[in-house]
Amino acid sequence: MAAFARCASLMQEYSGAVPWVAIQEGFEFEGRKVYLGSRPRGIHKPTQMSRGVLSIKTNQPRMGRSTRYDDALSSDGYFSYAFQGVDPTSRDNICLREAFEDQAPLIYFYGISPAIYQILLPCYLTGWDPVRLHCTIAVGSPHEMALREPGPSAYRIDRRYSTIEAKVRLHQAEFRELVLSAYSRRCAISGLPIPGLLEAAHIIADRDERGHPEVTNGLCLSTLHHAAYDKNLLGIDADGIVHIPTAVLKQNDGPTLEKAIKAFDGARIHLPRHSDDRPNRDYLAERFDLFQRSNS
Repeated sequence: MAAFARCASLMQEYSGAVPWVAIQEGFEFEGRKVYLGSRPRGIHKPTQMSRGVLSIKTNQPRMGRSTRYDDALSSDGYFSYAFQGVDPTSRDNICLREAFEDQAPLIYFYGISPAIYQILLPCYLTGWDPVRLHCTIAVGSPHEMALREPGPSAYRIDRRYSTIEAKVRLHQAEFRELVLSAYSRRCAISGLPIPGLLEAAHIIADRDERGHPEVTNGLCLSTLHHAAYDKNLLGIDADGIVHIPTAVLKQNDGPTLEKAIKAFDGARIHLPRHSDDRPNRDYLAERFDLFQRSNS
């Protein structure tokens, strides 16, 4: 519970995208340092634990490198996590088996970009397969940890549903992290540098079949400008020029409207340094056409 509390604090502090340097600091428990995870190993059991594992980790590889583990989001709705190595009786894999047998909750550090993690908890091993050399992982509810008797018979919570929700959050978090990183964690319109007030805005909406969570379909915008963009109270053309509707420009109000909205009419957005990360011009043009029709 102390480890979970530390993770919850990290998720709040870093808005869900937690750097490994913060995770590896660990926490104090009964006067001793406890590490949340291990940099070189994906399966972590601190010396204070007698059985099972405290955490597992899936890395997002740096460009040109491959992942150490063959982990995936499986088609059955759960996570698939590969054993370390090919020996199911190795120390790490036995620890996984113990966590499965005990149905003990654990922490899953899921890499959404190199050295940046989304933290999933509580997680449970729902299968341990020594033949296929992998285990299956479900994301549970925090309420499960309060139960006196662990195990599938002690609750009726649909972990599959919770896991699917977690996967959706992972995709959203990965998209946000990629977009914010591309724009150097600054709003493309205002230059605001506060990550907690920045969001990854889709150019082509994610409900559209082309609305993939890719950097070129995203803009890093402040929460205010993201809302205005989604409601067509602010448009961006294919050249990256900001347009404010005439009806909004005619309004007179306090400094928020004047300085945070109207002042950017005609300004050019800040683009990512790398050309491959810059917004798709065709997408910008299509979205700008919708903005014009909405304000005609």
